Amino acid sequence: MVLLAEFCLPVDLAQLRKRFKADGVVVLRGFVSQERVNKIRAAAMDAVEKRLPPFELEAELGYPGAPVSISVAGRGTIRRLRSMAGRDPVFAGWAGDAQLLFLISILFDTPQITLTQAHHNSLMSKQPSFSSDTRWHRDVRYWRFARPELISAWLSLGQENSENGGLGFIAGSHQLDFPEDAYDEREFLMADHPQAMPWVARAVFPDLRGGDVVLFDARTFHAASRNRTLQTKYSLVYSYHASSNRPVTGTRSDSLPGLVFNVAEQQLVVPSL
Repeated sequence: MVLLAEFCLPVDLAQLRKRFKADGVVVLRGFVSQERVNKIRAAAMDAVEKRLPPFELEAELGYPGAPVSISVAGRGTIRRLRSMAGRDPVFAGWAGDAQLLFLISILFDTPQITLTQAHHNSLMSKQPSFSSDTRWHRDVRYWRFARPELISAWLSLGQENSENGGLGFIAGSHQLDFPEDAYDEREFLMADHPQAMPWVARAVFPDLRGGDVVLFDARTFHAASRNRTLQTKYSLVYSYHASSNRPVTGTRSDSLPGLVFNVAEQQLVVPSL
């Protein structure tokens, strides 16, 4: 098993670049203050309670553990709220967070960063009774950009672990190229495929606390189980790309305009970095 690289403030930027390049995933411990996490979580829970669209239901995807259709018990269980960056200033503030964008700009080696609103840009709500399993996959199989170079920022809004459906990652898998027969009809990696098995055995499911952030390459394989606890798990995830890396015209990736940030223009003052 390859342990995931963990960083605390102040971040060693050289090591961050090195480990992200090698592993395709890093954990930033205590990156967001508890006070801020509480504000984001309160706004998120309010939006879920009010069922403010757009959102995606567990039953619509039908992953293992989800209600089998939208006409049975649990049919209204929300899997994710979409379009989070534009919902409320508290979500927009995190999307444009100076320290977060600074680190992402370091990893992309450019000050011009764009948040894609077409993918992720979501509050992930994993509820106890009708949540589902998400099998091993890499996001870039579903996204269409000129280059497969995107980074997702996963903000934990509370405890996350293998019991309540926390994400697991296969470090180094962003550099792999499995054959087509290693995937099922929904483009999930088959864990029992001979070429996949040794890599899946390396998977790590990090225990996260509220305020921890995971940065992962869109090519890194990740998965999550259903929530087996009695408490709903909330996470906020945004995905970014270099502004020069354009979505392919006519695809879902091009369906919504991105939010463009110029890190240089923000005149960052980040003493801890």
